[in-house]
This record gives sequence, structure tokens and C-alpha cells, in this order.
Amino acid sequence: MDSRPSYFRVSAVLPVAIERRDKASLPPPPPLVVGSSLASEARAKLATLGSRQPDQYKDALNSVLDVVETLERQVEMLHRRMVLDFRKLDLQRRSLSVGGNGMSLQDSQEFQPGEFVCVHLLLPIRNGRSLIAVNAEVVSVEEGTVSFQFDEQQSPEDIDLIVAFTFEHQRKERRRELDSTSASK
Repeated sequence: MDSRPSYFRVSAVLPVAIERRDKASLPPPPPLVVGSSLASEARAKLATLGSRQPDQYKDALNSVLDVVETLERQVEMLHRRMVLDFRKLDLQRRSLSVGGNGMSLQDSQEFQPGEFVCVHLLLPIRNGRSLIAVNAEVVSVEEGTVSFQFDEQQSPEDIDLIVAFTFEHQRKERRRELDSTSASK
């Protein structure tokens, strides 16, 4: 019996590229920044400031750190796009079902159960976009639908982003439904 947790899934249309891999070449593209980000380190130092510091200084520093964090994300995305270009992979908008444990999509390529891949997903989340790469295994191929199981041990931060995306997407869908029902009354 599989001891992996089950995750909520949503249906969405997202830019995705699937890179075939053998077990020996499984690691994803290396992150551009090794270790913690500069913004995270600065936020930790800012938290150590005493309560005697004026709030306006803390607010100004937090604003600067937000900008630094945004720039770090943009540089990381550019790095990942360069890796995709180097590997001759294109992100294509595809209809899929995605959650923290994996995804399913219609595909005409010949995938085999047990095959290892790297899934590159562009997620619209938290008022921005995150381009992530997650190792996965093909778990089933049935009637043109391919199901992938993500390797949760490899990149928990990326799995967290996928989970956050699913809940944010579900929240938006529920709001649309509520707005349409209230408008029809």
C-alpha cells in the first residue's frame, strides 16, 4: 500500500514541458542561487531589530526586501528558461489535472509506466509566476491519459508551490461560481 499522502487536485491549463530522463540523469537543473536567498537572509536580520526602531524604517526595509525578492525570482526564472532553451524544450499550454503528488494529462507521446521525466511547469501564483522543475515517474498510461507521480523528496519547495497553486486556483474558481450565481439572481 502506498504511504504517500493524497493531495487535492485541480484542472487547469498551464504551460508545461516534459523532459524524458533516465534514472542516472534524474537531478533537475541546478538552482541559480545556492543556499538561502539574499532577501531571506536580510529578512531574518531585520526580524532581530528591537522594537525601539521606528516602524517607518522597518517598513522601508521590508519594501526594499520585497523588490530584492522579486528580482531574485525573475533571475531564477530567466535561468530556468535558458536551461529549457539549451535543452530545446518549449513550454506549451496544456489542459491537465495537477496536485502536490502529481499530474495527469492527455498525451499522444509514447510514455511507458516506470519511465522517469522532469516536468517543467509555469505556475501563476502569489501575484507572479514561478517556473519549477519537478522529477516525476510515469505511473500509468490509459487511453491517451498519462499520469505522473512527483518525487516529493527531491524538491519540497516546488511541491509546496504546486499545493499553493491548487488552493489558489480552487479559490478563484469558487469566486467565479459565486459571482455568476449572484449575478443571475
